Amino acid sequence: MDKKPAGSTRASNSEGEEDPIEALTGNLSNFLPPSGATHLNRTARGRFRVTIAERLFAEAKKALTEDGLMFDPANFAEDELDEMLEKFFETSAPSKVNRSDGIGWIRVFSASKKPEEFKNLEDLEADWKKLQKSRQNIDFNAVKQLAISHRCLIGIWLLFFDTGEEIDNAWEKIARATVRDELGTHAKVTPCVDTKEGKALYATASQEQHVVSVYTKDFTDKEDVMKVEAVLRKLGFRERITFKPGVYSKLGVFSQNQWGLRPSIYTSNWDPRKLAGNIRDCTKSRVTYMINDQ
Repeated sequence: MDKKPAGSTRASNSEGEEDPIEALTGNLSNFLPPSGATHLNRTARGRFRVTIAERLFAEAKKALTEDGLMFDPANFAEDELDEMLEKFFETSAPSKVNRSDGIGWIRVFSASKKPEEFKNLEDLEADWKKLQKSRQNIDFNAVKQLAISHRCLIGIWLLFFDTGEEIDNAWEKIARATVRDELGTHAKVTPCVDTKEGKALYATASQEQHVVSVYTKDFTDKEDVMKVEAVLRKLGFRERITFKPGVYSKLGVFSQNQWGLRPSIYTSNWDPRKLAGNIRDCTKSRVTYMINDQ
């Protein structure tokens, strides 16, 4: 029987594989090549090389099958919420939860989170294939319209922290704000030694770091996206943080992808003079900057 921390629920998206991530990615080159592949993508033995984006896509799919720990305020009465949240922190600190325990993620929900409208991944993937076969330019706006038509709209602010007190303190701040409806719709953190996706995507994480994902309800709602960034800054976080549409992960748009899309549409660097985030906006053909002084 699984042991679960007080106040938490152990959740599983599906029955996952026990093999390591390499088992999913190591043999991909034996099969079909990526779109637009040429002889330059082949190894000396004639196999197709697996691109970084394809490897990360396989890792992301595997992550969907992993068990995790979850705190949902909807499961508790208002007068017991603080007490149960404290128990959750005591037993689910990211630095003390190991991947080897079968836990792939730790997640909290906001009190007002509503079910996502996105339902059918197969339809999204089918239209994505049609878009790639068309003569339309594949840029952010093209993917944005695809996401809107399928209501696949969540967005994600990504933060990285060292293991130990740094991640535990940071996660507690973010989780509290999320549960109190002061931040995004939900938040997630990787457990100990579970940082491959963050390391490969941004080359800022090591095996001693954790990735925190703060979710927004609609990546096309720039005002809401920037409001969440401003709250993260007010919570005291001064590190570089990045934002990506959730649809990118579902379609395989990762680092060094074949379409030349930037995985992050916004990057925020702290400006000590303005005391706010300096936002790099990559949603248009020309990169722009703005101070998010909300």
